[in-house]
This record gives sequence, C-alpha cells and structure tokens, in this order.
Amino acid sequence: MKKLTILSALLLTTIHVFSINVSIHIYSDKTITSAIVAPLTGAYIVEGDGKCIDSSNASSVYEVSIVNDTMVQVKNLDRILGTFARLRFRGCAAQNQFYLKLTDEKNKRLYYDDLSVSADKLNLKLLSIIDLEHYVGGVVQSEAGLRKPPEYYKVQAIICRTYALNNLARHINDGFELCDQVHCQVYQGVTTNADILNAVQATKGMVIVDESNELINAAFHSNCGGQTLNSEDVWNKALPYLRSRPDTFCLHQPAAIWHKDIKESEWKAYLSRKEKGLKRDTSKRAMYDTIPDNKRIFFYDKGYLIPLKEVRTDWNLHSTYFSITNNDGVLTLSGHGFGHRVGLCQEGAIHMTQSGYNYQQILHYYYYNVQIIDYTLLPSSGFN
Repeated sequence: MKKLTILSALLLTTIHVFSINVSIHIYSDKTITSAIVAPLTGAYIVEGDGKCIDSSNASSVYEVSIVNDTMVQVKNLDRILGTFARLRFRGCAAQNQFYLKLTDEKNKRLYYDDLSVSADKLNLKLLSIIDLEHYVGGVVQSEAGLRKPPEYYKVQAIICRTYALNNLARHINDGFELCDQVHCQVYQGVTTNADILNAVQATKGMVIVDESNELINAAFHSNCGGQTLNSEDVWNKALPYLRSRPDTFCLHQPAAIWHKDIKESEWKAYLSRKEKGLKRDTSKRAMYDTIPDNKRIFFYDKGYLIPLKEVRTDWNLHSTYFSITNNDGVLTLSGHGFGHRVGLCQEGAIHMTQSGYNYQQILHYYYYNVQIIDYTLLPSSGFN
C-alpha cells in the first residue's frame, strides 16, 4: 500500500470526515421473542419487507414479536400492522433516537439511528444500523466507564474506532458486522456523557495505522502489572507495533495487585493433567529462572513448560503475571495486572493523562511506530 505523505497527514485537522454506518447485533447474548421499540427524537418510517407501513413520532410505541418461528409481527398501540420477514425502523430526521426494551426485562436502552428486526432460529435478531461515531461513543462508555479524565476518553475513542473498522468482516457470514459483546466490543447503547461525546467529536475519524498504513490491532487491557507483553506471547502472531515494554504508570492503580489461594493437592493434580499432553523441555531450570516474572509466558514444572495463558484461563486468573508461595498446603498466587497485557494498559493510560500526557503521546507510548490519521486517508479503504 502507498504510504501517506507528510502533507496528507497534515490534512487530518481539516479534512471532512464522511460518515459511515455499521451494523451491530445488539442483545446478542439473549434469546428474544418480543421487544418494545419507542422512538424518542427525530422521525421514523417503519418498513416491512422494504415497503413503508407506518410513520412515527415521539409518542409512538411498537411491539415486535416472533410469529410462526420465521416471521416478525409488528403492532402499535392501536392495531397489528402486519407480519414480515424483515422490519426496518428507518430514521429520516437529522438526528434519530429510539428506546429498546425486551418485554421480559425492566431496563431499556437508548440507541441512535436505525433498527433492523428479523427472525433467526426462533429468536429475534436485532441489528443497530448506526453511524460509526455514534457507535464509538457508546463503546467508549461501556469499555472505559464513567468518571474518567476527558483526555483518556480521546485515547479510548481512537482505539475503539480503529478496532471497529479493522474488524468489520468478523460477523459478515452472520449477516452483520459486529456484535455487542466482548468478542467484538461491549456496546449497550448510546452515551449521554458530555466528556465522552466531546472526546468522540474531538477525535472524529481518527484511527491508528502501522508503518504499512494498515489499521492496527488496537489491543488493550485493564492493567499490565508493570510490563506489557509481545503479541506473539499471547496470540502466536508477532506484530511490530505490539511490543513488550515496561509501564510504571499502572503500578499503584486498582487492578495492579491480586491474590488467589489454591489447595496444593488441587494444583499438583492440575499440573499432572496438563503435562500429559506435553513433551519435556530440554532447557535447564536455571535458564528458565533467569526470565523475570513479568516477562514469562510459560510455567515451569519438572521439565515441562505449560503456557501461562492456559493457566490463566483454566483458573480464571486476572493475569499471567504471578508468583507462588506455599503456606501449609495452601498455595497463594500473588499476581500483578488484569487482562492479556498486550497493547495499551487502560489504568496506565489513565494515570498518564493525570500526569499531563496527551492522547497522541499515550498512543505512541503503547503502540510502536504507528501513525494517527483520518480513516478517509486510507488508500483503497472503501470507507469514503
């Protein structure tokens, strides 16, 4: 791919960002038979199988439900509007928002833009068809939480936008682009937080690319415990921008320290089970002991090397960075950090903003040799 020139990079501050829509499978972890849709702002046209069947305002309320296993029925407060293979609540004003509530739940969620409804294996498939920037705001709130420094929200917005655009084909065979769970990015509707909205607007269109001008895998985690890991240490693929580096900014943050007690007998039985499928390692224990705890990716036992990422999963540990002490038959795992420890450390980045670093400095600290550009500058991106 052709690299950006310095001039094109300077256009970042002035170029017009074209809006694009993304399709998000919402409530993707639920089995849904009916839901309530209530427009809040703007105006909506309700379409059934591509034809207009109703128009709505802020006082309209609709119930959608499964009928005959493969069809969707829609009704308003007055009457049944019909049964269709697919419904679309299409926003037709400058800004459109609607509430969505599952009929068997108390809480409702607020969404921007359009909603598509269809039946999929006895389940309502709800797709939020949403402008990318509206989506990013909601993801930032879900992934970062409230009451964070405004500068940090800029960091998270750029990461979330990069991740979304880099993974648009993840669910393409399922009829949508992204889901609303951790598998893609957590998304539970729009945010009304002013700091988040301002951060999304301030970074509108900005994404992170590598030296080849490709969108990066913008990996992030809660707390690295003082040392991030190389990408291949966790995912078996070396990426030049996801390199291990020391991080003192997160050391005294809430997720920096953890402990877990395990009975010695249970631990030994676990190691025996894991070692049955492994070959003995020919390296000496002394060689293993020279590796600092914060950089280890294997657990050594009687000549066997067990991947620490598997130990973390098997025991539901906060991280792979831990030491072990034996207290009368009870092993205490004393650990550092929370998450896979690859890429950006959220608590470290938050502390950096509190220490005066800006979002550009933070992103360049955690991702090596990258650029922050407007996504419309990506050659052959298909986004513009």
